[in-house]
Amino acid sequence: MEKKKFVKKLEKAIGIKKKKGLVNSINATLFFLVFLAFYSIFMNHTGWMLSYGIILAAISLLFLAGFLSYRIKLQVELNNMKMDYRKYIVKPVAEKYFEKGSFSRSGSLTEREIISSLMFSDGSEYKYSSSNELKGIYKDIKFSNSDMTEDCTTNNFHVIGRIFIFDMPTKNVNPVIFTNASAPIIEYHHSRVRLIKAEDENINKMFRVYAFDEREANELLTESMIHKLRELVSLQLGKILKVSFHSNKVYVFFATDKPTYEEFFTKKNDVREEIHKVKSIFNDVGKIIDIL
Repeated sequence: MEKKKFVKKLEKAIGIKKKKGLVNSINATLFFLVFLAFYSIFMNHTGWMLSYGIILAAISLLFLAGFLSYRIKLQVELNNMKMDYRKYIVKPVAEKYFEKGSFSRSGSLTEREIISSLMFSDGSEYKYSSSNELKGIYKDIKFSNSDMTEDCTTNNFHVIGRIFIFDMPTKNVNPVIFTNASAPIIEYHHSRVRLIKAEDENINKMFRVYAFDEREANELLTESMIHKLRELVSLQLGKILKVSFHSNKVYVFFATDKPTYEEFFTKKNDVREEIHKVKSIFNDVGKIIDIL
């Protein structure tokens, strides 16, 4: 019952279903008026109640013209309706789905916060931006997730992705970063973190490892951690994967082909289907937390 109320609340706020219902009602009325007009013509043709048939046909045609004009106007309005998808679908679903859930289209990570994850190059030629910030708590783990872009002015490098931040304390004191083999090499100019060679050859085949302290990085690479990294890869959320253990937080980045959420809600969308789609996207947060 609560779910039905939630769906109806969103449908009412968006207003598209109401307009569709009005169009359908007018369609039914038009069908009745057409039938009435043809029946009136039949009455005139048979000579039965001739005067009444003429009057009824005239009235039917007048109403038919008026309703048809209104029907065309409503259909044009319906075709042109473009509601903010993130405002009307993503935000309310986030607030209901997660403990202390919230969603912001514009307010998100700053460039400095993105670079501080140590998953990205920090040279002046690199520019970072983020949007669509999702926040909440899942299984007592506080998290945030944003869309972000990475651009390099010197080689026309452009990456779109999703960055996750989890408040999950780890054993390492100094930062340790993993990227899969397809990820570009991170170029640090203002950090003592560097590319190292892990003791585990299997890790070296699958990942690049960056760390300030090699010993600490290798101590983090337990069998359990290696299994977790492989599971993150198996999620196949993006071709590029980066994981950073740093300052009692775990950062995870996946490259994507496009922004996470649609831009507009139009007549082709269905509220129930879109809620299901957004929840499926939100489930990525839970999958990563369950792995880690």
